[in-house]
Amino acid sequence: VEDEGESAEEWKSLDQINEALITLSSTPKAKWTALCNLDVIKKRNKPVQPPTAPKAAPFFLTTTRELIPKFVVEEKEEEDEEKMKPVRSEESEFQRVIMLSKDAAEVLRFLEGLTPSTLDIELQSLAPDDGGTHELVECFISFLLSALQLKSYYDVVQAYLGVFLKYNRQYLIETTSLHDQLQQLKSVHSESWLDLQHKIQECVCVTNFLKNATL
Repeated sequence: VEDEGESAEEWKSLDQINEALITLSSTPKAKWTALCNLDVIKKRNKPVQPPTAPKAAPFFLTTTRELIPKFVVEEKEEEDEEKMKPVRSEESEFQRVIMLSKDAAEVLRFLEGLTPSTLDIELQSLAPDDGGTHELVECFISFLLSALQLKSYYDVVQAYLGVFLKYNRQYLIETTSLHDQLQQLKSVHSESWLDLQHKIQECVCVTNFLKNATL
């Protein structure tokens, strides 16, 4: 009995049974779905401002020096609903890992330890106009390409890809030097999705056959 207990403790599930199989991550679903819907979550959790009393009018109203004087209306600064993106003065750890690491599995393990809010800010800051660089965008596309070919962490990679395209689509459209790399990413993504769809269809067919077969 003791030997069986020791062997059970030593046993550990493989991260990927076979390289040809698409494998999901062990990341909680709530974490990567929060990354995809972070804007909705922030809007839903935004506190409602209590009603404020109107600003009291001044005792003397200023007028213009014209033949027919008019009251001067003070111009109020409009408050933007969207906050300005933070501009970094130093390179972040996320950027260093994306630029230097060539191992997609290592990058995926690093990203798995980041919070959805941190990832959201980092993915917003990839393009040059948002504090990143062209080389950083290229490296992140290469990482996505390698991650899809790895066929591991498939659900999380889809979330990263979706948020990346949401924030950087305009820069990707305007930068023609990235189009060949994006076309390759599209081909690999379509191939992996068709493979997954084919496997799901096979499982559905076998399940329906066993359910309806008369044994």
